[in-house]
Amino acid sequence: MVRLLFSMALLALPAAARSPLHTWTDKDGVLHVSDVPPPRARSASRKMAAEPQVNVPPARRGERWWEKRSDAPPDEIDRAAVLYKIPAELVRAVIWAESAGDAAAISRAGAIGLMQLMPRTAGDMYVEDPVDPAQNIMGGTRYIRWLANQFKGDMLLTLAAYNAGPEAVRKYGGVPPFDETRQYVRRVVAYYQQLRAQTKRVVAEAAK
Repeated sequence: MVRLLFSMALLALPAAARSPLHTWTDKDGVLHVSDVPPPRARSASRKMAAEPQVNVPPARRGERWWEKRSDAPPDEIDRAAVLYKIPAELVRAVIWAESAGDAAAISRAGAIGLMQLMPRTAGDMYVEDPVDPAQNIMGGTRYIRWLANQFKGDMLLTLAAYNAGPEAVRKYGGVPPFDETRQYVRRVVAYYQQLRAQTKRVVAEAAK
């Protein structure tokens, strides 16, 4: 499912805008997201990782964001993830990047709730009360699914569209040259990587 949803491609922005975000997989199977192209970028860009990953410093216990208090009900995240075929770890990563788990969060632009849905987006995703955690999670996950469909499952483009809007991604032919969006994409991918690693450890321990 993860391979289907997130086929990773080398992204290019217009040269006049700024250097593009590059993605490549190293010999250890770790996906990198950077402004700096990798050595032999042409050949490296063809390699696909089994699971999207990114290098992040290991967090010490007590500092891991997913262990902090959150208004996001885990059952609702899992339910939405299964319904819309989105990895639950990605939904959690978006929630933390958007609101740090605060269901009452409202941005200066008017985005609401755990997944920071704009009122129009909430309506389009059939969310009647965007402050309600369950509805917000369901609507936000549905929106991720909708964007993933628009961008052929490319995770970087999907996340960029979640932050900057699908029109901006189409306009620039890739991740828009906005510092906020580029940092957002890196942050969510890093959170996703941390959660995937945590899931693997739990599964490995349970199998012992």
